[in-house]
Amino acid sequence: MGGKGSKHDRVIDPLTFDENDCIDKLMNYKEIISLEELLHRWNSYLTHNMNSHIKQLFATNKPCRQRVVHVYRCLSTCEMYHESYLKIMSIVLAKSNIERYTIDLLETINLCLKDTNEYAYWIRIGAKAHTIHQLSSLLSKNGLTGDIAAWLRGNTLLGLLHRALVTTLYSVPRKLDLLPAISINQKYIQSFKTILDLGWIMFLKHSLPADCQENWRLLFSSSSHGESFQSLSAAIIDQGSTILIIKDNSGNVFGGYASQSWLLKPKFYGDSNCFVFSLYPNLNICVSSGHNDNFMYMNSGQYTLPNGIGMGGQFGYWGLWIDSEYGIGKSSVSCSTFNDYSMLSANKDFKIDSLEIWCVKEKPKLDDEEEERKLPSDRDDWDMNLLEMAGRTKYSDGLRDEDEVK
Repeated sequence: MGGKGSKHDRVIDPLTFDENDCIDKLMNYKEIISLEELLHRWNSYLTHNMNSHIKQLFATNKPCRQRVVHVYRCLSTCEMYHESYLKIMSIVLAKSNIERYTIDLLETINLCLKDTNEYAYWIRIGAKAHTIHQLSSLLSKNGLTGDIAAWLRGNTLLGLLHRALVTTLYSVPRKLDLLPAISINQKYIQSFKTILDLGWIMFLKHSLPADCQENWRLLFSSSSHGESFQSLSAAIIDQGSTILIIKDNSGNVFGGYASQSWLLKPKFYGDSNCFVFSLYPNLNICVSSGHNDNFMYMNSGQYTLPNGIGMGGQFGYWGLWIDSEYGIGKSSVSCSTFNDYSMLSANKDFKIDSLEIWCVKEKPKLDDEEEERKLPSDRDDWDMNLLEMAGRTKYSDGLRDEDEVK
């Protein structure tokens, strides 16, 4: 089984009680089960094509419990079974076109997600499943021309999809981790319809830092909150990390991830965790190039400075710009702030068809001592700017909307 100290000598974590229990029930408490019986039990989750791929995974018509456990361990991406995962997937992919397989997998995942609360909430606000082929093309891109094992090792989203698949098929109680939970104020839940598609949501969630992936709260939607820069600014200022999603009047869908809270400032700020992205017609993430620190900009009511919200580039030559004259924006042909950048909108000057902004990581709450240490003059200036934009009086500062839907 290998010499002392080889990888075969490492101890594999035992299955949990829940995992053992689910596998026993799956096999009807038998040591050997027919593959047809398994496929019959999984019929509601598997497309016709995925049925064939599953048969390749088991490689026998009468898998024993050990084989059933082995497939589970491989696809749930247990660290000790990493090489086994590569081996078993290489066998499956040798029998199928890689892009066809990823399409089949994503269509099956769509069926697996239907039992989750996250899926139900996204569907409730208008999300569709129209971008499966687009996401599959992105996932399979490097595997079509390169080493399959290297492609599998570097494709962490594909690993998450396989884990979601196998835990659903085996009825193991585990969060699928493909869609974020969402929170929307009750008074907007009926009018709000998202720009996002389920494939784009999975793509964006996986592209965000880990602490921004689980819970998203809607801050602003042009369809629900109105087409006003003042309303937009008041909704997003000092809220935490956000993603902006824009659909222009030509149908392009794009946006940006802002790692820090939006604040009124006379200059660029932010950090290299910020990025801009394209969702349609192409899926692409443009991360920091390191050439400059022009990540985030926000200003309003100034005579000598640009008024609006910007990400990347420089004054007048923005990677992404939302003008304070609501409804218009800009995206330059090039932007040195981000790598692999190309113009996000269909035209350099675009009109906004719809816009939504989500808080993906709440701003940490300060304790009383930290609040007291803040400079009063800075706080007062910020308060006045915010209140002026929001059209509120001083006594309304700090009030939050209630009755959010989760």
